[in-house]
Amino acid sequence: MEENELIFQRKAYEKMLIRKRDFAPNYVLFLKGARRVGKTTLAEEFGKKEYKSYILVKFNEADQEVKDLFVNGLMDLDSFYENLSFKYNKKLYLNESLIILDEIQLFPLARQALKALLEDGRYHFIETGSTAGIIKKSKESQILAPSEEYVLDINPLDFDEFLLANGKENLVQFINKYIDTLTPIPNIIFKEIFNLFRIYMVLGGMPKVVMTYLQTSSFSKADFVKRTILETYRGDMKNQEAVSPTQLFNIFDSIPSELSKHDKEFVLSHADKNARFARYSESIGWLEDSKVANVSRCVTEPSTALSLSLEDNRFKMYLVDTGLLVTLAFDDGNLLSDDFYESLIKDRLHINEGMIIENVIAQGITSLNKKLRYNVKSDPDKKIITREIDFLIKYKLKITPIEVKSSENTFKTKSLDDFIKTYSSICNNGIVFYPGNVKKINGIYYLPYFYSYYLDKINFR
Repeated sequence: MEENELIFQRKAYEKMLIRKRDFAPNYVLFLKGARRVGKTTLAEEFGKKEYKSYILVKFNEADQEVKDLFVNGLMDLDSFYENLSFKYNKKLYLNESLIILDEIQLFPLARQALKALLEDGRYHFIETGSTAGIIKKSKESQILAPSEEYVLDINPLDFDEFLLANGKENLVQFINKYIDTLTPIPNIIFKEIFNLFRIYMVLGGMPKVVMTYLQTSSFSKADFVKRTILETYRGDMKNQEAVSPTQLFNIFDSIPSELSKHDKEFVLSHADKNARFARYSESIGWLEDSKVANVSRCVTEPSTALSLSLEDNRFKMYLVDTGLLVTLAFDDGNLLSDDFYESLIKDRLHINEGMIIENVIAQGITSLNKKLRYNVKSDPDKKIITREIDFLIKYKLKITPIEVKSSENTFKTKSLDDFIKTYSSICNNGIVFYPGNVKKINGIYYLPYFYSYYLDKINFR
């Protein structure tokens, strides 16, 4: 970790403690997430606080000697650990040391080695990385992944974590208080929360970006960090071998323009006029597995098992972090200025914010480990869409349909009404996320955007 790096309070830490207590050393914990999302920092902080010692093996930096240990050194584990300890100048303590295998997707053979290391059981292990490229490389090289593996998704800072990073623990307490009763938040408190959410929406939740903003109060300097992260992603796309880099660039660069459309469905021919889903499906999967993108799939016949009727070739694609989306969407080759960010936060640019708002809500739903699903109904004769439900989530064995509105004064819910009527036996209350306070109209809950990060705490009455 860098000396000046802020350590943010992350919800995943408590889950890691539970995994350590219940499953180590027999299982490895896989911290899965996009690059620069804070996985390594989290793993190191865990090693520092919860163990007597730890070793961090970075496979983007490890030399061939280290890699050979995980391939040819497993027949003699006493020598394996002795050499690893010597190489990293760290003493290992039986049952009290952690070994972190960082960016494991860059060296899948180390993942295979874990089976023997876990059976030995003398130390604990954490992997960090993504599965992008691992599956294909593993099949081609006949590499076996450990079955004794628990996956924990690591996402950008959610809104709770962002508030805590800003020293606003009191606002977290207020949100939890009022969401429990689903009553309006007092106006003076609501305004402060909503303003911070607007900042979060354009800044994003990538830890280094948030850290830079907190240390400098400069959106422009934070924007520079966002650009380095986007370039890291582009570099990964260029250098990976699993799928076509050109296809990845075509999709990635088209995310903002596809989200700016009314229906926000991703049309591959907009990215490449010769594109077909069959040709691009592996590239879509790579972006999803790398956690660079959050993919929402269309549910044709909604049921309580939302994944049973997916139409794979109909999907929406959101960027992993909305702050990165802002930089990608408005990039003109120069850093976005503080004045630009201030105008965007205060809604002075008079742009269609639908792209940004739907992405940040998708990010909130994803932060709760919920899969992204949506529903569309069309009239084949008139060739028009008659119903659009932006998100579908499961709640108490039923479905909750969600719409997103960009205006505080929009109370038309034709699509929600149609969905609730059609699927009344399996449907909960509908939700509209909008820029206003909590209210309920005709059985539909109108909730502020930031409540999308607290859906697991809502108790509908």
